[in-house]
Amino acid sequence: MAGALPQFHAPPLRGSMGVAAALRRLLAGSGWRAVQVGASAYRIERAPQTARRPATPEAREPAEAIVPGPPLTPDIVVTGQKRALLLQDVAMSVSIVPLDGQVSSRFATSSRDLSLSVEGLAVTNLGPGRNRQFIRGVADSPFNGPSQSTVAVQLDEVRITFDAPDPDIRLVDMERVEILKGPQGPLYGSGALGGIYHMVSRKPDLTATSGSMRIISEAVEHGSPGAGGEAVLNLPLVADSLAVRGVGYVTRSGGWIDNLGRNRNANVTQSSGGRLAARWQPDPDWTIDLSGVVQNMNSKDSQYVTASDETVHRNARVPEPTDNDFKSAAATIQGRIGAFDLLATTSYVDHRVGYQLDSSDASEQFGLRGQSTYRDDRKYTILNHELRLSPAGSSLWLAGLSFMQARSHNEASMSSAMTTVAVESLDRKITEFAAFGELTMPLIAAVKATAGARLFRSIAEDEAVEQAGGSSDRIVKTFLSPSLAVSWTPGKRSILYLRYARGLRPGGLAPLGQSVSRRFDSDELGTFDLGIRHTLPGSSLSLGASLFHTSWSHIQSDYLLPNGLISTRNAGKGRIYGIETTAEWRPLTGVTLSAGGSYLHARLVSTEAGLEVDDRRLPIAPDATGRLAAQYDFALGSWATSLSAQANYVGRSRLTFDENLDREMGNYTTASLAAFLRRNRVTIGARIDNLLDVKGDSFAFGNPFSIARAPQYTPLRPRTFTLSLARTW
Repeated sequence: MAGALPQFHAPPLRGSMGVAAALRRLLAGSGWRAVQVGASAYRIERAPQTARRPATPEAREPAEAIVPGPPLTPDIVVTGQKRALLLQDVAMSVSIVPLDGQVSSRFATSSRDLSLSVEGLAVTNLGPGRNRQFIRGVADSPFNGPSQSTVAVQLDEVRITFDAPDPDIRLVDMERVEILKGPQGPLYGSGALGGIYHMVSRKPDLTATSGSMRIISEAVEHGSPGAGGEAVLNLPLVADSLAVRGVGYVTRSGGWIDNLGRNRNANVTQSSGGRLAARWQPDPDWTIDLSGVVQNMNSKDSQYVTASDETVHRNARVPEPTDNDFKSAAATIQGRIGAFDLLATTSYVDHRVGYQLDSSDASEQFGLRGQSTYRDDRKYTILNHELRLSPAGSSLWLAGLSFMQARSHNEASMSSAMTTVAVESLDRKITEFAAFGELTMPLIAAVKATAGARLFRSIAEDEAVEQAGGSSDRIVKTFLSPSLAVSWTPGKRSILYLRYARGLRPGGLAPLGQSVSRRFDSDELGTFDLGIRHTLPGSSLSLGASLFHTSWSHIQSDYLLPNGLISTRNAGKGRIYGIETTAEWRPLTGVTLSAGGSYLHARLVSTEAGLEVDDRRLPIAPDATGRLAAQYDFALGSWATSLSAQANYVGRSRLTFDENLDREMGNYTTASLAAFLRRNRVTIGARIDNLLDVKGDSFAFGNPFSIARAPQYTPLRPRTFTLSLARTW
């Protein structure tokens, strides 16, 4: 700056923000402003006299506090560690998928679509509303039984899954998705053995009215057309203090599986939903957020075939629809009390999943004859309260208390002609009380250690037993989940880290009515992770790599009973080791090249009885993956144009380590192309997925009642063309 340094007290900074926003807040009401004079340089100068205001805490930010300059490449901020951290300070393996706030930048994606951009993330393909996520080979089973998930799905501060399948919240108006890899027990508790899938939504803007709309159409080769639309509206109600933001969407995804003799393109999926958020900032130090989410997803039929993965048809006796309805509500208050930042959040999730299957092949085992239909209706609820405390303006430590209650209600029946029999019943309640914390300590120059721990008590009980006239069935246990990381950051562009963390899932109860043992024990998992991230000077080349080793004892695994129902048992001890690499290079202006790959060696090394096994590969996760992508941004006349291409290889994987169902899948390569043209507020987009119309088995499972009698395959979605037209204001 020119002249003497100004003398005034700046307000404290809290939260994640860019350089421009931070300077604007620091200089608010001071009579000074920051003028951007370079890509990362600012000059502090006096603001015009007409804009001067008293330097009081109540003073509002002057409109001219920042003079616009060239766009900056913002620092990458990670919030999955329950506080805002710069990516270069995060001593663990993490992948960030930015979702540009402009509606024109990309199509709304599902979690399965997003997995193509993230090394280590695998998503099953049973069908919309029934899929499961796995990270780095921490995969126990393809079946949706009573065991808790190995990946915790988060939406902002809300944990939205416990033992339910992935609700697959549409990524409309999301800021980014963070995938934290490795056990996250110290901060998230049980059910985070593999990691965290964390969606970060765009928050209401207190200063400006804005909105966007987009219409989408698609054509599936060998299938039916699809269409959809989405809209976003941000509306300040009280300037700089209160605003609301709403998101709405509806889509119809074309089907491509033909049921011979009955109907074509049977697996059409319809989705509709929305989010509504309100933000109130009564003063600069306090923020209150309220939010709600609703999404309904209905698939008219399943998407497996029985002939081969080269076909898209099967002989089906009855339709097999799925209904997935999700609702959640959350309230979060955060602010400063003295020298501390406080955050308190409460959330509630109501998630209902229902599906129908052809159970004719198992009719006799349930006393029925001929054609029968199996109906499964599940209701999952999660009530969560959390209180967190950290030092104001610092991320050196975090402490918190948590209470969670997850309930699962499951009723399953089988019908044939005029007869209906109940075959399963589960009314399980899991209650967890926890205290947790994490502390970062400097050791020597550029070296620091981060230690975390979570002490929690879990109570599992099945109220269906009491309702059936039996005595209460409860499992009560107390656990400690620790973590320790040592990192070396020689500069702002590099970090080398070694992390060890443990996670676990408490034992539980299988559905009432099963003849097998209903209890399964807790499983525990520990992972060593050695990683590096480095960006060369000039930010033209970024590299990352990670080596990891996981030991997993008493693996909880959902498995198939002879009658086609699903139960849970402890399968044994597993061992996983692997490597992941990523690279991004900007060789020329407007050109971005990226690549990534992973290799996994995941095995069940012994059964629960201690017997050694020769080759019992852990299920679902592919042994190798590869990704290549290129993007070119340029001006085409008055249009800002972006062209991109991506290729993905998905290696071989197994359905399950059950010898009778150990079927192979994967081993295919797909490609996609996309183009976006933007002028003023209008954007035209086009995309081709599965460019070469590759055939392959993406998931070797569809119906548990008939899978033992004949092979099953889930063919890849055929070549799909998508067009979109978007408008912002």
